[in-house]
Amino acid sequence: MKMTRLIAALNTTLLLLAASLSASPEQDVRAAVLHYRQALVKKDLPTLEQIWTDDYISINSHGVIRTKAERLADLKSGATSVESIRHEGDIAVKIHGDVAIVTSQITLAGRYNGKEVSGEFRSTHIWKNDKGHWQLLMNQLTAIAKD
Repeated sequence: MKMTRLIAALNTTLLLLAASLSASPEQDVRAAVLHYRQALVKKDLPTLEQIWTDDYISINSHGVIRTKAERLADLKSGATSVESIRHEGDIAVKIHGDVAIVTSQITLAGRYNGKEVSGEFRSTHIWKNDKGHWQLLMNQLTAIAKD
C-alpha cells in the first residue's frame, strides 16, 4: 500500500513537473485536467488525494455537494464510478493569477452516490497553483438539457 502511494505520488510529481515545462499556464492546467479525469476513470485514489485540495468540494449533476473525504469514500466503496469521460470540443482555461477557471463539455458515463449519471454535461473547475502544482479546489457538473 505504501509502495502504491509512493509510485502514484512520483507519477503525479513527474506529470506536474513535465506540465510545468510546457509553453503556458493554460497548457499546464489543460494537462492537469486530463490527468485528473484519467485518475477518476482509473479510480486512482492516491493521485486524486494529491489533485484535490484539502478543502475541495464537488457539486455533482444531482446538485449534491461532496467533500474530498466523501468523494474518496464514494470511490472506494463503489458508490461513485466513472467508466468514461469524453471531451466534446476544447477545454477553455482562464488564468487569474494563481487561479484557473476551466469550462468544458463532456460526455460522461458512470455513477455518483449510487445514482446513474450518463450523458452530456458542462463541467466547471476551479484550480489553484500552489508552488507550481495545480490542484483542484472545486468542480461542478451541469446536465445539458436535451431538446
